[in-house]
Amino acid sequence: MTTILGAAASGLVHNQAVMDVVANNLANVNTAGYKKVRALAEGAPTPGLSPQQTRLGVAATTRDLLFSAGALLPGAGPLHFAFTDDSFLVVHERDGALAYTRVGALELDGEGNVTAQGGRLLEPPATLPAGVTAPAIDAAGQITALDAAGVRQLYGQVTVARFENPQGLGQLGEGLYAPTVNSGPPTSGTPGDGSFGPLNAGVVEGSNVELAEEFAAMLVAQRAYQASARTFSVGDQMLALATNLTR
Repeated sequence: MTTILGAAASGLVHNQAVMDVVANNLANVNTAGYKKVRALAEGAPTPGLSPQQTRLGVAATTRDLLFSAGALLPGAGPLHFAFTDDSFLVVHERDGALAYTRVGALELDGEGNVTAQGGRLLEPPATLPAGVTAPAIDAAGQITALDAAGVRQLYGQVTVARFENPQGLGQLGEGLYAPTVNSGPPTSGTPGDGSFGPLNAGVVEGSNVELAEEFAAMLVAQRAYQASARTFSVGDQMLALATNLTR
């Protein structure tokens, strides 16, 4: 009897996790560079084992990142760009460690440093001196600007990286990722060098969240949650009946 209750409870927990993931995806539908997440579950319990040796019902095993490309949106700044392949931009976290992001919305801080994702410095750093104008970034990731004489000068080079298994990256928040054992180490290079695709300057990558897909997943999770709750209620009634019979 407790197997029924355990299986139903596992369904409640899993479908609540699905709803949490869908809610987070929908909240970030307009977040540049956001990558949606899917909560995946195992199926039926392993047969032939006692309830003490196996899980009961379903089990949410992973929350997988899906790195499909998002729609291209007009960039709001002269240093904005989008990737044309599966690369990541390399930046410094606030503790000095390297982090990786798909958001190519580069900006300048008050000291002329080129920053990304909340003021984080690029790796390697790039700085535009005072007095330059018309900053720009090209398909090769070169950051340039016009000097006082009106000559375009090179002031930085964007470094990009790729992972063998990006789904295994750890999420740091704010669109930043960190390598893990599952993702493997990064392979670095420059845009358009033959190993990495060129950048698409003047646009940024939007989120890859599909509203119709998320609402469909939400409806399925709601119905499954209701079914699990009903199953738990029936199991509880059966347990109460069995208990009364022994009195």
